[in-house]
Amino acid sequence: MDRSCAESVSIPYGWRNGLRQPIFLEVNQLRGLFLLLPLVAVVLVGCGGSSLTPPVPVSGKVTLDGKPVADAHVTFLGAKGARSASGKTASDGTFKLTTVNTDDGAPPGEYVVTIAKIESGATETNVEDGVYGDDYGRMMDASASGTLNKLMKNELPDKYASAEQSGLKRTVVKGEPNDFQFDL
Repeated sequence: MDRSCAESVSIPYGWRNGLRQPIFLEVNQLRGLFLLLPLVAVVLVGCGGSSLTPPVPVSGKVTLDGKPVADAHVTFLGAKGARSASGKTASDGTFKLTTVNTDDGAPPGEYVVTIAKIESGATETNVEDGVYGDDYGRMMDASASGTLNKLMKNELPDKYASAEQSGLKRTVVKGEPNDFQFDL
């Protein structure tokens, strides 16, 4: 079969059937390839986007017996495997939630809320200077044996640290002020 330049494109040499020889692509094959490229590009662009709902700002305040709670960890646990968000209270008890970026909030949806203020029970440790606190060895032993949580004390009522027992539920709604107060 005689191949003219108009009917095929020659790639000088390549490997075909174990032999080094010229490789010819038919014009019809090239047309099919060029028709397929836009479809592939559309699929790749579609797959690159995120199907996750973006977070909306969420803030609030935690108090215990009417007094602000500083340094408490507030966690909004998403229902059915949804993303969760968390934040830490400032000295006045206020917090802002973070999901992906600092203070970006939480995706709209229903949440179970946990709040805990943990005291580690260990003295100050400065590992960079090689200075370890008195309780460092005890803390490391507890970590290795799986009993570290016994060294940690929650300064708030324990029920608020448990998703099953906290009784705290909130719904984050897009376009509304999501400012939640928790008086424990």
